[in-house]
Amino acid sequence: MKKKRVTIKDIATVAGVSPATVSRVLNYDSDLQVTLETKKRVFEVAEQLSYEPVKKSNTIKKEIGLYFGIETNVEVEDTYYVSLRVEIESLLRVKGHSMPLITSNDTRSSVRNVDGIICVGLFSKDDIHWLESLQKPLVFADAIPNPDKFSAVHFDLNRATRKALNYLLELGHTSIGFIGGRDEVDQVDDPYYVGDERQDTFVRYLSERGLFNPKYLKLGSYSPHAGYEMFHELMISSEKPTAIMIANDSMASGCYKAAHELGIRIPEDVSLIGFNDLPNAQYMIPPLTTIRLDVNYLSEFVIDLMEKTISHDLPQPIQIIVPSNLIVRKSAKYLSI
Repeated sequence: MKKKRVTIKDIATVAGVSPATVSRVLNYDSDLQVTLETKKRVFEVAEQLSYEPVKKSNTIKKEIGLYFGIETNVEVEDTYYVSLRVEIESLLRVKGHSMPLITSNDTRSSVRNVDGIICVGLFSKDDIHWLESLQKPLVFADAIPNPDKFSAVHFDLNRATRKALNYLLELGHTSIGFIGGRDEVDQVDDPYYVGDERQDTFVRYLSERGLFNPKYLKLGSYSPHAGYEMFHELMISSEKPTAIMIANDSMASGCYKAAHELGIRIPEDVSLIGFNDLPNAQYMIPPLTTIRLDVNYLSEFVIDLMEKTISHDLPQPIQIIVPSNLIVRKSAKYLSI
């Protein structure tokens, strides 16, 4: 009986990492940011399972364009989009695809050799119309401009938000604030725009339980400075929340700074829970409890879907939902009664 070939997924299962991480470790991807222990574990498991790399075929690699719909100032303030872009770029390189960057100056003529375009970021109605005009297969990464027209891979922010709120409720908190943002492309009459699902779920979920207090809802930009200002507004008022959910970890860093200046202790005086699980979250003092959005998995699915869209000419758009995880650290505690 022929012995089954060991695959990258087999190694990933034993090593406890994603297949994309295994692939990048075995291909010595210099841009991969994992610990030496993780790399060592992957190589050890590969050896234990007697993994033999599949010989590269003569399959022609694709030219997959990358359109990054984020302004530089937004990218600097919210590093989530940086990590997502870098992860997709790294995986495209590992898979051997060429990766031309697509800009708003491109036309159908300039992208004639591109097989498909991966779109990352925030998109207005005009952005979507321009992307459609290029007449290339499109796959959106963590954006859902129109599920009836475009394929996308995205996180279930509704479920993720409920995880965060359930955790705070289990800790005994009923006065819960929200610090979130407004995208620059916000347009209420834009049929392609989807608002922040975290905010929508927060309001709906707590309202259903009679716990929503509009005074505890603060919206600004998705930046550390905005987090700093909104935390300050919440915590100097006479009516304060005992816990705050923050739309991203970059904003949470601003909240930490404001708490330090106000002499507010985390989590003794207020519990905080963030979103994204950026690398610095575990090094904040105290380490930030947050929702992990695994950009590695999302990026892998984005590229797989792009490849399938190009090679199979899919008859209808596909939506792939990537789950999230609650990472419990030290920034939230049981409410003392």
